[in-house]
Amino acid sequence: MPSAIVARMEIAGVAATLAIVLAGCADTARDISSARAGVTRFHQQLDAGKFDEIYNEAAPEFRSATTHEDFLAFAGAVHRKLGAVRDATQTNFSVNWTTSGTRVVVDYTTKFDQGDAVEHFTWKIDGDKAVLVGYNINSKALIIK
Repeated sequence: MPSAIVARMEIAGVAATLAIVLAGCADTARDISSARAGVTRFHQQLDAGKFDEIYNEAAPEFRSATTHEDFLAFAGAVHRKLGAVRDATQTNFSVNWTTSGTRVVVDYTTKFDQGDAVEHFTWKIDGDKAVLVGYNINSKALIIK
């Protein structure tokens, strides 16, 4: 095969790879944006005491991991002991594409009225919407108050 044809094939391969990478970047940005919107909504619902909404809107995996009553007690304790969210700063993220869908994990350092916390959210992306799959919070104030 002449070297000019091989060079054009290599350039076409690089261009195709670049297009796939750029499309993946756009999907990643959209998925992270959806997860961030999910965190904002979660905090708004937590601040408003809408624990039922958080639970009912969560993914089946979330609801099968904890009972409704246990989640209400947990969310109530978080809200009662920490108060309202004052500031939330994303500190980390990861995106995982699987055959069962896209998962986005985001970590936040969050300042509440009564203390600070590190929050770990796992979201399943459904279109442009993030659906809660997992939530963990670490806060000294939760333990000592």
